[in-house]
Amino acid sequence: MADFYQLLGIDRSANSTQIRAAYKKLAFDYHPDLHPGDAHAEEMFKAINEAYHTLSDPLKKSRYDARLNSFQSYTDHTENYWREVQRQRYQRWKASQETRYKFDKDYFRIQGLAFLTFLIIAGFCFGLVHTISYFHEKRQAEIDEKNRVLVTEVFSLFQNGQVEQAFSMINSLREQHPVEFRFYAAHDSLLNSVRGKADHEFQAEHFSESLQFLEILKKQEVPVRMETLRKLAICEYHTGDYTQAIQSLKHIYNQQPWNLEALYQIGAINLVNLQNNEEALTYFTLGKEIFKKNQTSIYGKAFEIVMNPRDAPDIYYHIFEGRARANINLKNFHEAETDCNWAIFLRSENALCYKLRVIAKVNQNITRGVCNDLAMAIKLGAEDTAALKQKYCPK
Repeated sequence: MADFYQLLGIDRSANSTQIRAAYKKLAFDYHPDLHPGDAHAEEMFKAINEAYHTLSDPLKKSRYDARLNSFQSYTDHTENYWREVQRQRYQRWKASQETRYKFDKDYFRIQGLAFLTFLIIAGFCFGLVHTISYFHEKRQAEIDEKNRVLVTEVFSLFQNGQVEQAFSMINSLREQHPVEFRFYAAHDSLLNSVRGKADHEFQAEHFSESLQFLEILKKQEVPVRMETLRKLAICEYHTGDYTQAIQSLKHIYNQQPWNLEALYQIGAINLVNLQNNEEALTYFTLGKEIFKKNQTSIYGKAFEIVMNPRDAPDIYYHIFEGRARANINLKNFHEAETDCNWAIFLRSENALCYKLRVIAKVNQNITRGVCNDLAMAIKLGAEDTAALKQKYCPK
């Protein structure tokens, strides 16, 4: 609250004349006209003017004096209160800093007992931890030794030719102890050994022996490697198990639907070895669709006009040749002729499709171009063409 008496520099007992004189003097000193642009002088002039109007009016002055007395009384009370609070805080802090200990015999005896108790507890905890660690390490060493003996037993079974038993035992150990790395390492080592033996027999063309190891790999590899399936199909084919060879090839094709080699071999085995022309045609047709899809993605829809047939892989020729043979066997001679056209377009130097196209045409009663195809087939070395030449082109 502003003290107007202090502002005007007068005593609280000053009369109206003294108040007016003090006001005039200060108003003249801080008048804004004498101090243009001075914000402080302007604020002082406003305060002096307010003080004068309050103190020069007896009613306002009496009210102001009453408020001023009340404010000063409250301020004095507040200051005394907080002074006492600060004093009490200081006394408490001072008391807390005073040392209350007496360095006598009891003091040293208590400190010694406390230190001795600490040593006893620390020694007990150290001994307990050391004992637990000792028994844990001993138990772990026993487990490691037991697992090592089990791994040795697995390898002993494998070396004695009991391969199935060795894998059965190591798989059981892996299930019982899923975090024991030795069993996983042993399993991988067995797989590598079997894989090496299978590859050795395969390279030597001992397909029956290689097949035995490959069948073990098929059971133990998760997932089965594509190379294992490929070699398995080859061995099954050479041992005459054509149905199982097709199943292995289908496994590859299901995993790799873009694998034209597997797709063609499925069709060829069905066509040549099993005489299953319908299934052979199904897989050759899948190959034809892949051929068109691939060439369209490269050259566009009119790819047969733009593409260079020499750039196409040989597998496409073999697919169309196989499809032509399957269609001929199924008496789909028009389709067979179309397949021969594609095969000749891709590999015009191969004789067989000229001969197949002759067969497809004559079975449709088409004679145009037959003798030319037959002459080209003979020129390129096609076999069994004498009967066709005598029947359709005797001259």
